[in-house]
Amino acid sequence: MSKGLFIILFLVSSFLACVSAQDTIAKKLTLNGYLSFMESAMGMNMPANRLLWESLLHNRLNFKYYPSNAWSFSLQIRNRLITGDLLKMDDGEAYKSMLAKDVGVVDMSWNPLSGNAYVLNTSVDRLYMKFALKNLEITAGRQRINWGQTYVWNPNDWFNNYSFFDVDYVERPGSDAVRIQYFTGAVSSLEMVVKLDSAYNFTIAGMFKTNVKAFDLQFLGGLLTQEDLALGFGWAGGFGQIGFRGEMSYLHPTTHMDDTTGLFFLSMALDYTFANSLMIQAEGFYNQLRRGSQEKGFMEFYAKPLSVKELSFTELNFFAQVSYPFTPLFSGSFAALYFPEVKGYYLGPALNCSLGNNLELSLFGQYFSGRFPNNYGVIDKQSFTMGFARVKYSF
Repeated sequence: MSKGLFIILFLVSSFLACVSAQDTIAKKLTLNGYLSFMESAMGMNMPANRLLWESLLHNRLNFKYYPSNAWSFSLQIRNRLITGDLLKMDDGEAYKSMLAKDVGVVDMSWNPLSGNAYVLNTSVDRLYMKFALKNLEITAGRQRINWGQTYVWNPNDWFNNYSFFDVDYVERPGSDAVRIQYFTGAVSSLEMVVKLDSAYNFTIAGMFKTNVKAFDLQFLGGLLTQEDLALGFGWAGGFGQIGFRGEMSYLHPTTHMDDTTGLFFLSMALDYTFANSLMIQAEGFYNQLRRGSQEKGFMEFYAKPLSVKELSFTELNFFAQVSYPFTPLFSGSFAALYFPEVKGYYLGPALNCSLGNNLELSLFGQYFSGRFPNNYGVIDKQSFTMGFARVKYSF
């Protein structure tokens, strides 16, 4: 099959899925998803001023099958056709390899088509079956397991942490795992998860959730990637109109149980919504791991996969955001982060406008600035700017 024909078939199949997905394929089988196009530009002052462009055609297909009240199955696929300057650079092949990399025990990410300035990536980030009977739920396969409570940094998310800076992946990554949940009451539950990654390291952890007055509480314990014993605690609630949530984790390597090499992580967040729907949020994060260490720059941290140990590149981190719906069809937000150790900061404005039924236009901006060591080991100011414009049709 020629490359041109492959691209045409990809586009046509995506369009047909959008057109036909409103109708239920069968009473027990459903399909939804979206088709989006996003243009992005990135400007850097290190190592030299330049502007890089990238185009992304993104199609997501979510299949769900319900053969009975007790059983359900899910298959969710991402198709991304990427073209632009980053693929033309010297590390373009490394970029393609990063897209095709799968951190799960089963490799379900491929680049079926690639060239000098384009790549088509197909990945399966959800593939699971679920069994539910009364208070018991068992889910096996690639799934999203979200134990986090705060907005930006989630030290309780031991299985599939994500980057706050990724504007085009609202579903977030999944894990290859078996998850058992038993609901002991309306606001309490017991949960056990066993996960296996691409290196065949397993993570096993349990969580107990309950409610005390105005707060939901969670208590965690387990073994992470066969390396660290882990304890965690999280909460979500509020005082009157003020929301207050947080989470903390302590990790201790299994090979050094008799010393003090453990690591502590803590995030706490507040939010408040005014009568006119204006919302403000604030969050702080303490990362013991990063004491005395430093990344080479924002881009190194921006692109790397995240884990509990790599949620930030500085010890102290601060976040604030304000959001407001100007009209029912038009909303905006502005986020800011501060990293005192590198005298760095991040600014992130965003606008979203509904253009019609299931069609929306979104604009995002990202500006980073901080002081990092350059190629010669000298601390120097680095900054880069990114802009995104996306049109998205959901079906």
